[in-house]
Amino acid sequence: MIRVIGALLIALFTVSCAHTKLAPAPMPVIHRIALIPATNPPWYTFENATLPVGYPFQFWVNKIDSHSKAYRFNAAVDPGKSPIGDTLTRVVEQHLREQGFDVQVVRDLVRSVNDPDNIDEDKIASDSDADAIVHVWVAEVGMYSGHLSTKYIPRVNLGGKMWVKNQEDNLFSDEVDYGVDAKKGKPLEIVADERYRWGSFDELMSNIDDVRSAYANGIQLAAARLADQISAAATAANAARLAAPTAKND
Repeated sequence: MIRVIGALLIALFTVSCAHTKLAPAPMPVIHRIALIPATNPPWYTFENATLPVGYPFQFWVNKIDSHSKAYRFNAAVDPGKSPIGDTLTRVVEQHLREQGFDVQVVRDLVRSVNDPDNIDEDKIASDSDADAIVHVWVAEVGMYSGHLSTKYIPRVNLGGKMWVKNQEDNLFSDEVDYGVDAKKGKPLEIVADERYRWGSFDELMSNIDDVRSAYANGIQLAAARLADQISAAATAANAARLAAPTAKND
């Protein structure tokens, strides 16, 4: 009899456990944001993608020519003196604060020398008591002349993502493009001003101050657009969290 009762109790406990669902960690209302700052790119890309026509091996001639000009371009514009990553971080921080979020920039990060924006996101999330973590970075800065273009056009591409610890999906993950990669009418793309276009390499090199101005303008506009997208994602998540009914076990 004791064995029979014991077996029944085990069976009832097993059935009870089968019907009990472990609720996922609730999404917090986002107020405090830990911001992982961007780093300053040490090198700007440079390419003149002229169609490989004219004589054999023109493609490789163009590649070698672009490589040579890239060094001359970087020496002239001097990326080391342009705090693009710092500007991106400052603009995003400022815009998020203006939207009512409490932002703390994470300064004590261990970064790889060769890939400083490839960070241990899980560790940062586990160590942080913020409601959400935001990481912003400079995807690419450079100058490009396409196959069908006679102009050199600047490129400033910024990336960003936002996530909450113990949640599988990112609340936001996207890129804002300024300049040559942008198309009109796209919310995450910003077309560069017409004055930031140069018809030849010599013209480009003769207007380095204007090139620096193009990058300064691009980073401000793209960073603000990125910050607005992150803020909108956080606000939408908060609205959904507040509207959601209290989770209950089945």
